[in-house]
Amino acid sequence: MNRRTLIKIKLYMKKKLLLGILFFVLISFHIKAQDFPQKFEKEFCTCLSGKTNYTDETFKTCSYEVMSKLQKDFENFHNSTANKNRDDFMKDLMIRLINNCDPFYIHMADVKKTGMDKFRNDYKEISIDSLKNKFTETKLLSDYWEIANWYFAHNENEQAERMYKEILKNEPDQIEAAYMLGALYDELGKYKEAKVLYDKVYKSTGNIQYRLYSEMDLKKVNNN
Repeated sequence: MNRRTLIKIKLYMKKKLLLGILFFVLISFHIKAQDFPQKFEKEFCTCLSGKTNYTDETFKTCSYEVMSKLQKDFENFHNSTANKNRDDFMKDLMIRLINNCDPFYIHMADVKKTGMDKFRNDYKEISIDSLKNKFTETKLLSDYWEIANWYFAHNENEQAERMYKEILKNEPDQIEAAYMLGALYDELGKYKEAKVLYDKVYKSTGNIQYRLYSEMDLKKVNNN
């Protein structure tokens, strides 16, 4: 299936996510403290709170500053976590930061918004008639999905929602439609519905970005 639009969003998000930055910093310092997650979370968020511009470089700088400060606390980590998957460790850390560190949450929300703005811009020069004509010729689900994306990009939400639901009715495991419907529900303030869809995509792909979006929506639900 043609995944052009979702791939663009996914690649942009993946580039901006901080998992790689934090993971690199942690490996560089050879983590060795059982209580490191809680200490790092607190110190990292304190560092971010003192900044005014949340960029990738800001997060990288705070990561190094905090790791330098906590390095003496790492002596027992290697033995106690020798068999722990480091990817899981980093995912858990990012989820804690979403829930407990407002600057991190704000940055991730901005990253998500920037990705959606880019998605909308990609459809500015495309006419709905050309997409409909193509689908008439091919009858491919990928081309039907493109029409739904066009409606979403142009804020014709009822049409987009109807079409994404139709795709999922026929193909329940169609991850692209599930993600886009989740993003649509996010913008409509239907956070519970969006969370369910993000969880579905995360379960299928294992990509941490969707788990983070799910946690962001859960936080919105709990704060309402």
